Amino acid sequence: MEASYYWLISITTEALTVGLIKRDNPDTLLALGPETEWLPDNPDSFLHSVDISLSAAAEKALLEPDQEPEFSAFILPPSWIGNDGKIFPKYLKLLESLCHSLELKPLGFISNDEAFIESVNKNDSFPPSFILVCLGKKEFSLSLVYLGEVKKRLSQTLVNDFSPEDLENALLTIQMDLALPPKILIYGNLGPSIIDDLKNYSWVGKKNIETFLHLPDVNAFEPEELFNLYSQTVSSQIGSTSVESKLENAPIQPVEEEEKIVETTVPEIIEDETFPPPVEVAPEDLGFSKATKPEAKLKLSLPVFSLPKFKLPHFNFNFWLLFPLALSPLLILIPYFLIKAEITINFNPIEINKVFDISLDSLATSASITLLPVDKKTLDINFTQSLPTTGQKETGDKAKGEIIIFNKDDKIQNISKGTVMTDNSDKKYELLTSIQVPASSFNLASGTITMGQTKASAIASDIGSEFNLNKDTLLSFKDDSNLLAKVNEAFTGGSRRQIQVVSSDDKNELTKKVEASLKDQISQKISGDSSYQDLLKDTLFIDKKQLVFSREVGEEAQTLEVNANLTISLMQINSKQKDNIIKTLLASDQNFLESVASPSDFSFSFAAEKTTSQRSTGKLTLIGKTLPKIDADKLRSLLAGKDFTKAQRIIESQPHVYDRNIKIIPSIFSFLKRLPPSADKITIISKF
Repeated sequence: MEASYYWLISITTEALTVGLIKRDNPDTLLALGPETEWLPDNPDSFLHSVDISLSAAAEKALLEPDQEPEFSAFILPPSWIGNDGKIFPKYLKLLESLCHSLELKPLGFISNDEAFIESVNKNDSFPPSFILVCLGKKEFSLSLVYLGEVKKRLSQTLVNDFSPEDLENALLTIQMDLALPPKILIYGNLGPSIIDDLKNYSWVGKKNIETFLHLPDVNAFEPEELFNLYSQTVSSQIGSTSVESKLENAPIQPVEEEEKIVETTVPEIIEDETFPPPVEVAPEDLGFSKATKPEAKLKLSLPVFSLPKFKLPHFNFNFWLLFPLALSPLLILIPYFLIKAEITINFNPIEINKVFDISLDSLATSASITLLPVDKKTLDINFTQSLPTTGQKETGDKAKGEIIIFNKDDKIQNISKGTVMTDNSDKKYELLTSIQVPASSFNLASGTITMGQTKASAIASDIGSEFNLNKDTLLSFKDDSNLLAKVNEAFTGGSRRQIQVVSSDDKNELTKKVEASLKDQISQKISGDSSYQDLLKDTLFIDKKQLVFSREVGEEAQTLEVNANLTISLMQINSKQKDNIIKTLLASDQNFLESVASPSDFSFSFAAEKTTSQRSTGKLTLIGKTLPKIDADKLRSLLAGKDFTKAQRIIESQPHVYDRNIKIIPSIFSFLKRLPPSADKITIISKF
């Protein structure tokens, strides 16, 4: 990226944050990485944390690696800077290592409280007075500023969560003739209620305790506001000229110029023994200056050594005659200076197996210890499942026949459809149609009665062969004794049998079978498609489900089939984000920090507890192995010129080594049994 951009790295004693700044009027924050903790006693932790935050900022800004700026500015804790305005050697070495590892060119540094003074001074014509509080998880620090000068610095360890009482107790340790400036500026690990607690705290009116004359004004700075403030200070220090031109034109030796000191009357304050009293530091010593062009700090140059020339005595003898003879004993050494060596070292890997309570979100943009950005993959799955039916049902046909109905009454009888008749065994039969039966007639001369009669069709009320009736079988009407029926044509066709049908249990069981086989169907779907690899199958969510059954409940069938048409979503950890995610999750793992890791040697598994189409919450297991970290340059230097026996002892003294192999190139010179005298000609390959 062009020189109008630079990295701004803000460091505290517990954590650090990296922002991408665009040089403009005013400078603007383009992207901000996450605040990442680091271990003060572990330099590797510092480098890993910067890398994590810087990578996340670059990802937010959509930067490719070759587009990232090479310049950086540093906001440092005041405790890192000595009385002479220079960084203490311990921390300077840490920054030098960082710049070397990430190939950064430093623009300079400034303490966080001086950055605040510079920014507030720029916006106010009168020198500012305030209390600056930097709040961490394990400790907090404060700087007391009077009329634009730091008069007191304190740092205290936190036993519990930060409270206004902690700040009040710290302020009471300051011996003051006058009241404190009623303005508190706070930033850092701000909890949900810290600001309200500070504003509502009873700072005044306490017996024997007087910190402020009236309630202080409390202003909090979120990370984006903080970086915009820092960028204003950096901008005013390096001037309007582009960073690149300043570095190119910087003189080899910076020109010192006389500083103007403004005398102000400030109440005398007893300095804290923890921090040295502040001194006026020349701008060029801070790395920023308007009067002189900035010189890249932290970049050390080694002294140039040259061997003295010796003047040999002059002889008249022609030494060229002895040249071939002088070289002849050395011919045997020529191969020794031409060979190369390839050393393969096999290490016992450092095993890593970690479980995290975490949420996977397809809408997230940056990784943290509790939230990971993932890709959402949508698949259309179509397949068929079947199972034998288990339902049982009795079925058959009803017996049918023709009857003659007789009417004893002298009145016409109307009989409706469905009227029930019974035989002598109480089996029931029903009329299939409504009929009218004529009245009976009397012949007094002969003394006979002729019953009215008519034919009708009837059917058994239930299935079964037992309802078949022979001709002339009599049927009676239960509710009318004047009516009588006789079978005119035998009742036949009655039958009964047991059949298999679809039950509701069959349908439910087949639905479960579809869901149970879904993971197998997904495996078949994604096999051979590299874009579907590393899917977290436990994040499966059915966005759309359509099941078409071949039979309904109660229908006769030996087998029930279902055609499943499903649209499902699964989550996948992006291979491009994998390295950053691993570094984020393992940022505090000592084994990881002391090793060399490759993302391909790590795998994820996820046990979901709650899943939606966009988000899944559960336990993420990270399993992998890493190579123990070795100082390859130092090892090559130790091995240069050593015979194989000594070389093997040196290699085996490295931690976790279980095997090694030394190969001389070309192999024809393997008989020398000695490594090249130059470390540059030794290649070290590390393997599991």
